[in-house]
Amino acid sequence: MVNPVSVVLPRLDQKPWGGRRLASFGMELPETGSIGEALVTADDAVIGAGDGVGHTLGDLVRAAPDSRLGALGRAAVGSRSIFPLLVKLIDAREHLSIQVHPDDARAAARDRLGKTEAWHVLAADPGAELFLGLRSGVEITTFAVAAKALDGSSAPLLRSIPARTGTTMMIPAGTVHALGAGVVVYEIQQPSDVTFRLDDWGRVDAAGRPRETHLDEGLAVALPDLRPELIEPVRLRAALGECHLLVACRYFALERIALPAGAPITLGQPDGPVVLTLLSGEATVGLEALETGQSAVIWPDPEPGVELVARAPLVALVSSVPELRRDIVDRARRSRSGDRAIADLGGPLNDVGGVL
Repeated sequence: MVNPVSVVLPRLDQKPWGGRRLASFGMELPETGSIGEALVTADDAVIGAGDGVGHTLGDLVRAAPDSRLGALGRAAVGSRSIFPLLVKLIDAREHLSIQVHPDDARAAARDRLGKTEAWHVLAADPGAELFLGLRSGVEITTFAVAAKALDGSSAPLLRSIPARTGTTMMIPAGTVHALGAGVVVYEIQQPSDVTFRLDDWGRVDAAGRPRETHLDEGLAVALPDLRPELIEPVRLRAALGECHLLVACRYFALERIALPAGAPITLGQPDGPVVLTLLSGEATVGLEALETGQSAVIWPDPEPGVELVARAPLVALVSSVPELRRDIVDRARRSRSGDRAIADLGGPLNDVGGVL
């Protein structure tokens, strides 16, 4: 590939619980409407500049799955011809529904992948909450009875964790969870659309009807012992600026980079795609210029990678499908991080700990 970089155009979705705060992160919102999600790398995300301009990410993957996904990307999607990293920015003006996602095995009956995800909090109002798992001692049957009311009665049975800017958590498939009101997150997840809504806080549509719920299906895949905690970032040595590993598992890894103006860094890997999202600042990535709010896919390339140069001080999030020993464990150990901190990057999953 001459220019293995594709700048993508986020798809903005209106949601009844959405707001207008994504404009603060560089998203060009329509004049009206409550925008809940900016889907950055959905399979139907259109490429606005660079490699494959005018096509979607899915178009490029289906045309050449081996070279576009690499060995790691192919493994992450079970050899399906879909882009392996689903990145979203989510603005929750109101509570999102209490929900749960199936794992790969349970989603296979629908010919879908499971949905393990992670949240990195970009902004949070004072007192905002994250709902992550059932409270200790709460039986799933007790939760089910409360959820049937569909009015939020099940929320007091969930663990509530304060939402603070800069915190990160892994949410494995099977975790009963909800994003609380007043929170903006960057979400990285498996490319799956299977969500089982359990309780919707009494929310109704314009006709006064409650949204569809999936209590029986959700309870069948829920793992009530999953109680994610906040993950402590692992700082890596960097020649310039700062780099932190935030979360990692077999499906995805996420890191945060902060660079001063003029600083370069090499991104990309030979065996899987990388997604760069600019939270602030300006940069040149390969031949492409990026501004705040823009994202680019760096496709697998056997060369050393693509150079990112900060044209202004910047902060960016970088997601990838990792080779856990090479990309997570070895890098963290070279920065003298302890094995406990490295293993904790996987949250309740033992993916990273399993290769230590």
